[in-house]
Amino acid sequence: MKRRSNTVNEKTTAALRKPNRTTKQPLKYWDVAESFYKHSRLKGLSPDTLRYYEKELKQNGRAFTELGAPVENIRLMTAEHIEQLIEYYQRIHRAPRTINSRLRALRTFFAYCVSKGITVTNPVQNIANLKVRHEVGATFSRQQLQRLLDAPKTDTFSGLRDLAIMTTLAHTGIRLKELTSLRLPDISFDGIGTITVQRTKNRYARRIPLTKQLRRVLALYIEERGILDTDILFVSMDNAPFAERSIQYQLKYYGKISGVGNYVSVSPHAFRRTFCRLKVEAGTNLFLLQRLTGHSTLDMLRRYVQIFATDLEDVIEDGF
Repeated sequence: MKRRSNTVNEKTTAALRKPNRTTKQPLKYWDVAESFYKHSRLKGLSPDTLRYYEKELKQNGRAFTELGAPVENIRLMTAEHIEQLIEYYQRIHRAPRTINSRLRALRTFFAYCVSKGITVTNPVQNIANLKVRHEVGATFSRQQLQRLLDAPKTDTFSGLRDLAIMTTLAHTGIRLKELTSLRLPDISFDGIGTITVQRTKNRYARRIPLTKQLRRVLALYIEERGILDTDILFVSMDNAPFAERSIQYQLKYYGKISGVGNYVSVSPHAFRRTFCRLKVEAGTNLFLLQRLTGHSTLDMLRRYVQIFATDLEDVIEDGF
């Protein structure tokens, strides 16, 4: 019998070979960012959140490019590159809150990369946010608030509308986005009356009772507004939804003519801070105040208590 050859068939040898580990292809930061935006849209994130991610990731991408970070291959990004990014922002005098906002966006972005197998680790995961001062912005005094509410000329439609806008901001503490999204069906005059805020930051609708003054002003404004093609509550002279920028401009204008703007920057958020301050000074329960304002946590409201609660005045003379 013919002796068998000791050489194994090449086909068999090839089948036994371990497959070559191919190097993963480089992925550019900008391309992965586009995938992340699409993923975020499919998740149903709000337009504001989508704009936030796009804005902050673009700023970070430009900074990474300036620093020579591996934007051409996101897989090479490390915690060291993130630390260099923070130092860069500090050198160009970006505020700690701004830096933290950009870090939050990056942290979420790289978490997405890990979940999709694009990167093995999240280089931002163990990077701590910068410490910031816990401050409360300026608020209006009662006298300043009244001067603002007295400023519009209520014998004109625009003046009556602006009074209704400022009274709504002052008596509910709602955010600008919440204000511009109010619709006629959100206002009820049953009983003492209520505003139902539908488009909120945390996506949970909330109910705010009307004060007597707000009920009266809104009723007058809605009657003058009349029936239109849009059911948006606050409208322009062209009967179109009144834009956020236009509201901000009008508030600045009333701050100027009333003189309040010389002391406090007049903005929707200044009205919100003032609402919180007045409620704290009146001794409103924090949990009730949280329900009125829609704050996701009590942290910010506790800062108002630290500054504006009247219990310190009640005890300062004790022991003397």
